[in-house]
Amino acid sequence: MFCSYRYKHLDIRGETILMVETKFVILEDSKNIKNVKSALEKLNWLDKSTKIMQDPSTKSFHLPISTGSDIDLTQLEQKLSDSIPNVKFKVILRSIDDEDHSKSNGNTLQSILSQITENKELVLKLVNSFPKKYSIYTPLLLLPPKSLESEEWTSILNDLDNERKQTLFKSILDIYSTPSSPLTHLAINKPIPEADNIIRSPVHLTMLYGDFNNFWCHTVQNGVYQTWMPIHTMFSRGNIKEKTRILSLNNESYSNINYNTDVIDMYAGIGYFTLSYLKRGARRVYCWEINEYSVEGLIRGVKKNKFGECYLVKRNENIDYSKLLKARCVIFLESNEYCIDRVDEMINLGTSFNISHINLGLLPTSVDSWPYTCKLLDNYGDKSSSWIHVHENIGTDEIEDFMDKTNDKLQSMLYNKKITPIWLEKVKTFAPDVYHIVGDFKLIEKN
Repeated sequence: MFCSYRYKHLDIRGETILMVETKFVILEDSKNIKNVKSALEKLNWLDKSTKIMQDPSTKSFHLPISTGSDIDLTQLEQKLSDSIPNVKFKVILRSIDDEDHSKSNGNTLQSILSQITENKELVLKLVNSFPKKYSIYTPLLLLPPKSLESEEWTSILNDLDNERKQTLFKSILDIYSTPSSPLTHLAINKPIPEADNIIRSPVHLTMLYGDFNNFWCHTVQNGVYQTWMPIHTMFSRGNIKEKTRILSLNNESYSNINYNTDVIDMYAGIGYFTLSYLKRGARRVYCWEINEYSVEGLIRGVKKNKFGECYLVKRNENIDYSKLLKARCVIFLESNEYCIDRVDEMINLGTSFNISHINLGLLPTSVDSWPYTCKLLDNYGDKSSSWIHVHENIGTDEIEDFMDKTNDKLQSMLYNKKITPIWLEKVKTFAPDVYHIVGDFKLIEKN
């Protein structure tokens, strides 16, 4: 079975949780190691940059799979099982620090830096101050904020001309590349500026190596492929906790999603949550998004995951009913302030709505879209129950009263529905004493 090992590093501003994901085959019997290793090599899935390890507590053996494999884990497991049908697996999923992998990479970096300077003490300082936590978004290696800002790194980089810098950066990429996941671009992450940046563009990304014009990177979370342009669109790994909740079959807040219900995502982005709703089985997801680059990423994600047809409608364009009927994902490239008009337009064309969920995934607050959300669910919410998922950044001192206060505000905007606070999920820490939370609110018909 397969295990994701994650390295975690929290940006103090909470923009991204950085991690490296490595899949492992978990074996109980050492006699099977050779057969599994051979099978992985034949499939070109063996990560040769990470050694085979044994868990000291369980005595199980961990064989690394290349981190860049985009194949769904279920398909990966099936293909490997076909190659080694008599080998037994068991499911393990936990987070650890892979010290051996970091140490191996450190030694390689040391040898590269030794070719630049003969000062062994300086080389060790450079290696020790190189970030141990990072993100791989194939084919991008993304370093955390403030990387390479130490006195030693600043000095060595200032002494190198551009050609030698590029050679160094290329060598660093080679360290973290694997046969199935070659890395071609290197950058340093920076906090997303909030002022005058309504589309949440990562304008301060520091590009070190590679041509970032029309450059796309990607990752796979919960078997869902997501892609984006890192110079135009942000990405937060920390949202995986909420994506996992959406896909959980045992979660009350998302239990009524099915092929007879529709979902509205008021702030779709590249499909952070839209893609999970589609995978969960929603009949159709209606999306609003104002960043054209994010929309392109969403469309690519829907196609890559084979979730059905996309239909893009731009501002001031009339809706083509024939295209609407064929699509599972309908995307409006415009502000969600027009959502009521658009829904009225679709209804006039003959569209039926049965909205089970509305997702409000904007930080620090989605309050501007609450009136539209309440009006839509008042008129077109699922008759048995519908849900509002409110994303907010709130202080720790606000957590206790948040659900009740928000429930009262939403109820004041509803006429036909009764709303009840059900669950507050702490998704991640955004800053000291500030949480990104999701509040789940259930709506039913008034008696």
